[in-house]
Amino acid sequence: MEAVVERPKARPLPPFSQHTAAIASEGAAGWTIADAAADALARGEDVVSLCLGDTSFDTPDRILETAIASLRGGRTHYAPVPGIPELRANIAASQARFDGQKWNADQVTVFGGAQNALFAAIMAVAGAGDEVIFFEPWYATYEATIGAGGAVAKPVRLSLDHSSSKLSEADLSVAITDRTRAILINSPNNPGGYVFDLSDLEIVARIAKQHNLWIISDEVYRSAVFDGAYVSITSLPDMLDRTIVVNSLSKSHAMTGWRVGWILAPMGAARHFRNLAQCMLFGSPTFIQDAAVVALEKAGDEDMKYFSGELRRRRDLMCRALSTIPRLNFAQPRGGMFCFVNVSATGLCGNRFAEELYRSVGLAVVPGTAFGPNMSDFIRISFSASQDAIENGMQRLRRFCAGL
Repeated sequence: MEAVVERPKARPLPPFSQHTAAIASEGAAGWTIADAAADALARGEDVVSLCLGDTSFDTPDRILETAIASLRGGRTHYAPVPGIPELRANIAASQARFDGQKWNADQVTVFGGAQNALFAAIMAVAGAGDEVIFFEPWYATYEATIGAGGAVAKPVRLSLDHSSSKLSEADLSVAITDRTRAILINSPNNPGGYVFDLSDLEIVARIAKQHNLWIISDEVYRSAVFDGAYVSITSLPDMLDRTIVVNSLSKSHAMTGWRVGWILAPMGAARHFRNLAQCMLFGSPTFIQDAAVVALEKAGDEDMKYFSGELRRRRDLMCRALSTIPRLNFAQPRGGMFCFVNVSATGLCGNRFAEELYRSVGLAVVPGTAFGPNMSDFIRISFSASQDAIENGMQRLRRFCAGL
């Protein structure tokens, strides 16, 4: 009889870091329905997804052709870590056309999309135990992005009334402590479509100067303002030297999959972003940067105008449809790509509404809890999809609500 050899018991793996808890937020869980819809569409099922801020527009041909020519020309090697000089110069010039300020290429660092840039911005200004103020409703990744490096995310409620000031100076002042390092603003706001007026920005600027805080300005949707003009906080007096601007080509030029984003920052901060870019991605693909150079030429502003005009038409189409469905309450968004709809009058919370909507009629939307704990009565619906998808989705939504 052979001797039985006992195998040693497997030792448990070492624990994960505490950062994993910080990044497992409600925002991350909010994409469950969107992911299920994407899988269903890939299987050819009869599903409509109005979840993501990804337009149905194609990237303009001249941008595509530039990338193809760059690939064939051998532009597939390492690029300078902060970005190729031509792209950084065009980013600075594009920002100047929006805010009227003087920017130069040395203030620019290129990243792999605005989310990557936002992560770097938070990492540079807020460490473990430091606080970052941001506003509810917030973009789904903000809370986790702030918490990933150990900083504390401190939300302040926005007014959900588009006709009045969005910010309360008293509420913002109360949230500031001696650990506060930055205020993160997002205008136009995702998910709500709220656009900060000059009075809102003046409140932020006044408090930032009073407490010597950084401003991180997420301007990804600045080309999609439908009512009134976009104002960057960098255009206010004395704000240029304390503002870090995050932006990308994803929304403005229909380039979500290209992953081109950037940071513009005062010179003292720019060197830290170069160091972070070296650690995080060691430079962006050269052929993609070549295409981005063409996208950001002044002539490319016409693309932004066209896309913005088409998004406004689709917003109006969705809002007309929503206004005819009883028990759905919303304010028409002034910018962005989303309608933020209160469904509490149906007797369902946002999570239950979104789940039942998808199960019953195959329409996918994002529940409001992805955007803050006080947003549980809401759902977010994207109007960046094609007109056919919007019309089909609104028919399904009307049918579902009629059956409640």
